[in-house]
Amino acid sequence: MQRDLLDALRCPAPHEESWLVAMVHRADGATLIEADLACPVCGAEYAVTQGEAWFHAAQDRVLSTMPANASTTPLPDVERLAAQLGVMGGLAPVLLAGGYAAVAADYAALTGAPVVAVPTASASAPLAIRAVDVSVLHVGLQLPLGASTLAAAACDVAHLVPDDAARLLASIARAVRAGGRIVAPVSQELPAVLMGTVRTLARDEREWVAEMTAKSSGLVALRRSPPPV
Repeated sequence: MQRDLLDALRCPAPHEESWLVAMVHRADGATLIEADLACPVCGAEYAVTQGEAWFHAAQDRVLSTMPANASTTPLPDVERLAAQLGVMGGLAPVLLAGGYAAVAADYAALTGAPVVAVPTASASAPLAIRAVDVSVLHVGLQLPLGASTLAAAACDVAHLVPDDAARLLASIARAVRAGGRIVAPVSQELPAVLMGTVRTLARDEREWVAEMTAKSSGLVALRRSPPPV
């Protein structure tokens, strides 16, 4: 996992957004190999193991340990995906979840953008998605990233039951900044909770592309009250 991603990480437990405290045990340059992550609000603990970060709330199963199912989308075309997401370079990461995670390394090489890969139906990230500019997160149904921390996202988790897929997609959308794009297969509809916060840009027989139109709320800055007069 890339060290730069630490600023975007949040505890996925159901409470107000909170940064995570990191204790790094081993790193290779900008890549964290072994680290402990802890939430100062609820005390939850997570880990970076062999370069991959593991997150899940107590009530969730980790997506990448669920039984494998056939993806509804063939291996994505990287150039098509880059055009759909519209991100070249920059500091804010692009998230590729489910079937899209398979091309994470190629996408990072093509666009120069940092990538967060969320694999599903595999006990560990396939070698094909491991790369210097790719951070691999194993998550439950709540994405451990803060509001408006992503430049864009592509999500293919239509193999999940509809309620779980909708919950995860809503969590991912919340992390995409205003003006950022979301790509998903047509078999995976936009959750009702997102209506009014996104607008559809394109749709064909394979995928839809939408744009976030509203900024999600995130961490609340605390300020000292003025002294009494």
